[in-house]
Amino acid sequence: MLARAQKAAQYVRMSTDMQKHSIENQAAAIALYAAQNGLEIVRTYEDVGKSGLRIKGRSGLKQLISDVVSGSVNFSKILVYDVSRWGRFQDNDESAHYEFLCRSSGVQVEYCAEQFTNDGSVAAALLKNVKRAMAGEFSRDLSAKVFTGQSRTVRAGFRIGSTPGFGLKRVLVDEAKNRIADLAFGQQKSLRGQHTILSLGNPNEVKLIHYVYDLFLDDGKSLNEIARVLNSAGSVSASGYPWYWYSVRELLANEKYMGNSVYNRSSRKLGGRYQKNPKSEWVRGLAAFDAVVSPERFAEAQERLRTNIVRHTSSFMLDVLTAIWCSHGELKIDYVLDFEGAPAINSYRARFGSLTLAFDLIGYKGRKNRLNNLEIRREMRRKIMSGVPERGGSTSVDWKFHPRINSEFTVSVGVGRTKSSSPVGSNEWQFGYRSNKKPDFYIIARVDKIGTTIRDYFVIPYIFLPHGAWLTVSGKNYSRLNAFRMETLDPFLDLCARDALDEPQSVA
Repeated sequence: MLARAQKAAQYVRMSTDMQKHSIENQAAAIALYAAQNGLEIVRTYEDVGKSGLRIKGRSGLKQLISDVVSGSVNFSKILVYDVSRWGRFQDNDESAHYEFLCRSSGVQVEYCAEQFTNDGSVAAALLKNVKRAMAGEFSRDLSAKVFTGQSRTVRAGFRIGSTPGFGLKRVLVDEAKNRIADLAFGQQKSLRGQHTILSLGNPNEVKLIHYVYDLFLDDGKSLNEIARVLNSAGSVSASGYPWYWYSVRELLANEKYMGNSVYNRSSRKLGGRYQKNPKSEWVRGLAAFDAVVSPERFAEAQERLRTNIVRHTSSFMLDVLTAIWCSHGELKIDYVLDFEGAPAINSYRARFGSLTLAFDLIGYKGRKNRLNNLEIRREMRRKIMSGVPERGGSTSVDWKFHPRINSEFTVSVGVGRTKSSSPVGSNEWQFGYRSNKKPDFYIIARVDKIGTTIRDYFVIPYIFLPHGAWLTVSGKNYSRLNAFRMETLDPFLDLCARDALDEPQSVA
């Protein structure tokens, strides 16, 4: 049996921007290197379809570093195809940091396709830093090229984006804008030279948009008043939910309703946070689509929206929350949205950091867990929506915001917390769910009451849930439910994997 010094693990990563570096090609090169150096590969860590900009989301690399630092591994080397596969970190020190953690734990990182030997010499250190800088620069250059290409597409009068919005639909066209087919929700263009544009959708929805402009411009109604008129008539917004002031404002303020294609209203470059961009940075394709309202009518609406802007004082904003609290006995985001004259939620975030912090300032403490739960659910949906396509499957979202997997079944996500109020917690956990929403599977993250760290997941078929709104997990039924328990979402995502030939075909 080979000694630990002759055993190695391999780390392979294939990102969406560099498909030529396939897992198979990397593994073949690493296997050749191992054979030439008398090494046996005893374990594989991999990240498929993952960006190298950040370690977040790269479960393979995180698991590798965790195993090495714990001292529980039976190998002394980590074989990587090249420096870029280790990561395209924008800070060279971050890449070096992860390598240092491994080396300080007695495990050496070796790059199989590089022209230098990673032996700690001055020459190797210099070349490695140059390679790291080049890898980071490649990502920056690629980001700029993608932005330039998408901007060119929008200026040519085509659409970047998947959700058309209320009263509109997406249409697949060729380079000359000749219609090929209407695109249903979740469908995408499939061939080079094909593009999407927006077109007038449901006639009743188009008629309602004109009605909203009439109420706003001719009748002088506020956004909240218009929302109440629409809700009283039984109308629902594009999301399938009741109208609020902000969904009414979307009809009045989004340039797509006057026929413009707009890109770069917000951006998230090089793995950073999403940020809103000033209008001077927006990219526009003017008169790209059939307009729902005339440019003159749209401009009139913008002028009135600008005159309606009110600069509220901090005291007034907090007094509004106090009034809502006294009126309802509690504070919820829906109450704030529905309160006539209340500042926008984004105004509270800009002024106080978050709505939770604003609640804290008036002494209300009942929202922290709810916001934490919301963030956890968003992250779970993000993992599902990105993890399934990485495994060859497909995802879309149904009208109730349930992820739909492979056009076969839907899932809903939730959060369960310990019933105990002590820092230690208890052995009883409660999961709340609404029985009127009937996805095929309910995925529940078990989280400590005082924190946001996910302990594990339960993936439960909806038909197995008891009728009602709560499921309690305790010592009495834990063994029965343990069959549905998972440490991570990866086993569920793996079950959703599909071969390329099995994927639903998009409209051609």
